Amino acid sequence: MTGSALFDFFIALILLAGSVVLFFYAIEGMSPDPLFTKIARLAVGLVAVVVFLYAIKGVFFGGGGGVSITPLGVIEFAIGILVVLLVIYVTKAAVAYFLPEFAAPAMYIIGGVALILLLGLFAKIFFGGGLTLEMSGNRAPISQQQR
Repeated sequence: MTGSALFDFFIALILLAGSVVLFFYAIEGMSPDPLFTKIARLAVGLVAVVVFLYAIKGVFFGGGGGVSITPLGVIEFAIGILVVLLVIYVTKAAVAYFLPEFAAPAMYIIGGVALILLLGLFAKIFFGGGLTLEMSGNRAPISQQQR
C-alpha cells in the first residue's frame, strides 16, 4: 500500500458518497411511485457497496478494479440530473396544458423513463457504461466489407 493509493481511496470514497447522495435527492423529484424509488435506491446502494469493495481492493490488494470515478464524472452526473428534471418540468407543463385528462398516466410513464435515464447516468460515472443498442458482427462500412 502506498500513500498515493491511500489518497486515491479517500478521494474515491468522497466521490462515491457524493454521487449516492445526489442520486437519492434527485429521485425524490422524479420517481412517480414509491416502489420505483425503493428499487432505484437498492440498485444504487448495491453498486455503491461494490464500488467501495473495488476501492478497497485497489488500495490494499494492489489491483485495479473496473471502477474509475472522477470529479468530472460527478459533474456530468449532476448536469444530467438537472437536464432530466428540466425535461420533466417542461413535459409536465405541456401535458397539463394540452392533455389534462391524461396528465397522471403520462407523468407516471415519463417519471419511470426519467428514473431509468438517471440509473444509466449513475452507471456511466462509475463504469463508463450505460444502455446502448449495439449489434454484434462486422461494423465496417459496406464499401470496406469484403464481398
